[in-house]
Amino acid sequence: MRAGTTVALDWIDLPALFPAFPDPERWLPLLRRHAALLAEAAEHTRVSAVASADLVQRQYAESLEILRITETERPAPGTLVDVGSGGGFPGLVIAAVRPPIEVHLLEPLRKRARLLDQCARELGLRNVTVHAVRAEDAGRGPLRDAADVVTARAVAELRVLLEYTAPLTATGGLIALPKGSGARAEMAGAAHALRDLHCEEAAIAAMRPEISTTLVVALFRKLAPTPPGYPRRAGVAAKRPR
Repeated sequence: MRAGTTVALDWIDLPALFPAFPDPERWLPLLRRHAALLAEAAEHTRVSAVASADLVQRQYAESLEILRITETERPAPGTLVDVGSGGGFPGLVIAAVRPPIEVHLLEPLRKRARLLDQCARELGLRNVTVHAVRAEDAGRGPLRDAADVVTARAVAELRVLLEYTAPLTATGGLIALPKGSGARAEMAGAAHALRDLHCEEAAIAAMRPEISTTLVVALFRKLAPTPPGYPRRAGVAAKRPR
């Protein structure tokens, strides 16, 4: 990156940016094929408004950076849930790079869920399960209090996201939420949600500037099982956040 200039990343930049992720000769073609599958499906199932010139940086590098930062606090998670996965960012990208992780993609829109399932099958990602459900419903099902890491990207404000994600997180697990320049203000407004959902702030880590100059990853640790009253029924958290 030149001083004062943002240079868009290309596919060949990813292995050097993420040397801790082994076997790039395996996962890089998977990520490129994933991008091609989304492009082929865009006419009937649109999952992103990111321009093609920015795709590698805004979708793939940022997704991998979420994983890199999370693994500084929680190495080798066994189970990860991605809430509102859309086109598979970051969950499907993480599944491609870290095959030992059992990844659950929550996507309530059925067309997108079918596309995610198709992508996982075509890429041979046997560690991926797609759930066409809302986070509030998943938080009262088999995934309740179950995941080592839960993430959600571009879904809602922080206090709402915590109600979506904390019920899916195991005690001692991490919630990893990428946020923009308003992260600190959102943190200040999320004190009640953190208390009620038995979570605490673990860290707020900025992404590296070659990936994003604005995004941070807010990390929270789950301290105890989810209280019986959470998550509230679908739609309530967004209308009446804690």
